Amino acid sequence: MSILVELPERLYQRDAFAAFAGVSPYSLGTARAMAWMSQLAYETADRDKVARVCGLFDLRLVESVANDRDSGSDMLPIHTRAVVAEGHGAIIIAFAGTDPLIPANWITDFDVGFRFRFNERVTPPALHSGFEKAYKSVAGKVAEALAKRSEMPVLVTGHSMGGALAVFAADDFLSEKKLRPTAVYGFGMPRVGDADFAKRYNDTLGNTTYRLVHGADIVATVPPSSFGFRHVGRLIRCGRAGHFAPDQPPLEFSDEPQFKDSLISGLQQGVSDLFALKLQPFFRDDALGRMSGLLAPPIADHLPDRYWHACEG
Repeated sequence: MSILVELPERLYQRDAFAAFAGVSPYSLGTARAMAWMSQLAYETADRDKVARVCGLFDLRLVESVANDRDSGSDMLPIHTRAVVAEGHGAIIIAFAGTDPLIPANWITDFDVGFRFRFNERVTPPALHSGFEKAYKSVAGKVAEALAKRSEMPVLVTGHSMGGALAVFAADDFLSEKKLRPTAVYGFGMPRVGDADFAKRYNDTLGNTTYRLVHGADIVATVPPSSFGFRHVGRLIRCGRAGHFAPDQPPLEFSDEPQFKDSLISGLQQGVSDLFALKLQPFFRDDALGRMSGLLAPPIADHLPDRYWHACEG
């Protein structure tokens, strides 16, 4: 991965797992630990760094996972990364999201799966094609890492595209391996499938899948519902630079936020802040963190540091 998604090692917080619990009911302490693991998944280019941070968190690095090939069956490049770690009575699988400097990640994001043919009605795909291929490219290695585990609860997490891959992983574990993940935490997670997939997923794993959305995060609104996609899991939201509530989220499944509403409100806020010469809030003190304050709110609200800050009680 690149400098745009990596974090200086000194900024990783030793107490990230202070309130972690490897159980299914939602807890803010577990969400905080999973937000930090989602950040760590971006560091897979440096296995030693990942191992050191795992040690800081009192975890044992089981595997740093990468896809086996440079391209998928249709010759589109795939770049998927994940971290598997053990500790605090649980196995944690964290998937990396999109790195803006990795073209293969952008190809995955935009490989929605529509097929256009002359004089034929375009129908939405059942699953986001790019995310499905990205998960399948590392599914074997993740399975190998899980085979090494002790009998412990399994939690799956990820930020951005990583959240989508966490959903694919959880669904695969249950349907193909008869392993039910204890909980899934997705941060700024895009939609991954159609209404039929969302219903099937929610019937089996929805109650223990927690979808956290910060501010006007634009990635949490795509692909738009108008394309036929639907969200899964239980929605937990907080305002810009705010904190997620510690309470259990509602049982109802929501398809919010919507693309148009979030884009308009975010851009309006950005214009207002621009005229007021106001930076977007940021929570990392390095140069890259300070520069992120110049981004438009729909993009700035999506960054990993906004999420691990929002999970602080």
